[in-house]
Amino acid sequence: MQEPPSGGYDFLADPDARADQSPAFWRPDEVAAVVILSAAPPGASPSALTLADLPAAIVRRDAEDGAHLFVPGVEGLQQLWVTTGTDARAPLAAIIPLDAMTANRAEAVVRFWDSHTRGSSGRRRSRTRRLERLIAALQALDARLDGASYRAIAEAVFGPRRVADEAWKTSSLRDAVIRMARTGLALMRGGYRKLLKPKSPE
Repeated sequence: MQEPPSGGYDFLADPDARADQSPAFWRPDEVAAVVILSAAPPGASPSALTLADLPAAIVRRDAEDGAHLFVPGVEGLQQLWVTTGTDARAPLAAIIPLDAMTANRAEAVVRFWDSHTRGSSGRRRSRTRRLERLIAALQALDARLDGASYRAIAEAVFGPRRVADEAWKTSSLRDAVIRMARTGLALMRGGYRKLLKPKSPE
């Protein structure tokens, strides 16, 4: 399969389809969140998971190196690369390349395992909170670009009564809104690319 010049695979996609109907496939060497699966080697502990156990693929693309697919998980769509020759009934093993993204790759495998075997309500809540923070940051940025003051943004986010409870110049809400707007500005200036990589484990 020919590699494209940028981050995605060169699979054909319907340009008229919505993004959630035709998600972008990312190269595993570029994005650590892609989980690489293969048949477990002889002698390995029996796996509790096979390809037949996974939900039906939302999108699948077959290539010379195997199958690339998106399956639903508790945190949204999960991109998988199933290497060539992996039988649907074979016990699975995850392949984690030893490179600069090894820690993030391992975290992605753990999220995948949690999602498809035990579930992970704590991670879902964490992901929801992160998404809410990103949305708030972009809304604050939009308001600033439209000429709104930090105080007006704070009143829209936290309510006028709560803003009035503190002296504005030393208010913690003022600091919070400034951080939100700066985060939104950083995202606009290219920081959104960091969202493709999972947060480093602590």
